[in-house]
Amino acid sequence: MKILFLIVTLLGGGVVYAQSYLPVKRITVTVDGYPVLSPDGKKILFDSDRSGNSELYYMNVDGTQLKQLTFNTANDDSPVWSPDGTKIAFTSVRDDKEGDIYIMDADGKNTKRLTSTPGDDSHPKFSSDGQRIIFNSARTSPDLSVEWSKQTLEIFSMKLDGTDVKQLTNFKTICTYGSLSQDGTKLLFRRVINTPGFNWDLSISKRDSEVFVMNLDGSGEINLSANPAYDGWPAWTPDGRVIFASNRGGIPSRSALYIVNADGSGLKILTDPKYSYNQHSVSSDGKWILAERNAESFAGIDMLELKE
Repeated sequence: MKILFLIVTLLGGGVVYAQSYLPVKRITVTVDGYPVLSPDGKKILFDSDRSGNSELYYMNVDGTQLKQLTFNTANDDSPVWSPDGTKIAFTSVRDDKEGDIYIMDADGKNTKRLTSTPGDDSHPKFSSDGQRIIFNSARTSPDLSVEWSKQTLEIFSMKLDGTDVKQLTNFKTICTYGSLSQDGTKLLFRRVINTPGFNWDLSISKRDSEVFVMNLDGSGEINLSANPAYDGWPAWTPDGRVIFASNRGGIPSRSALYIVNADGSGLKILTDPKYSYNQHSVSSDGKWILAERNAESFAGIDMLELKE
């Protein structure tokens, strides 16, 4: 039985959403994040600090047969599968004080460092054909000595061996969580703009975090989230829509998941704002969302069936 909830958003200008929330299955109850379902739908890849620092793991979708993939005193996080399931890209600070992009076989072997320029490189995503990795980098920031939030981060892509690096954005602000559409013609990303907005805790901010999509050549830019709330963590669905997290529900430091068409139309809320979902991904068949759910005592993984 589905229960219909009526929500009046605090930050949405009085917009009313009548929505039946997605059914939820609890997968983990420890500090786990950035979950991604394998292309064959059998395993969940994620990062976890259960060993004392952030390492990479995978397990069956029912939570059994947990396997640790990385063993390092530095943090490894934000892993993603390659489309064929044979490779895993991730971020690590193991060779530097700042993040770099690494790639390894799906069993944790043959790890290779792909980036080594000054500045943080993080949040890798594979192109749908598996030939390139999209990531955000501070390498063009004019001053890397200032705190991360005051640096410039742009979206880049590269081949799987770290060569042929191409800059995809040039906004001279914070651009993160970049990914390409299935046909490779559009870039989805989070961008901080210089208009008043809200921080994660709903305190007033001079800048606003929004979700954008544009053509790969930089034309046709659309602000998909268009709200003074903190909007971020955008992810494509296989049918070309976008799921993102937003705290526009009016609860400090908590975000719900929303889905929107790539032209900005058809915005719908998917999860209950009293929880806090982010760091999500969508399964390759479009049936499931995997997301971190934050609570007072844990940050675990939930598996949500994408029904509308």
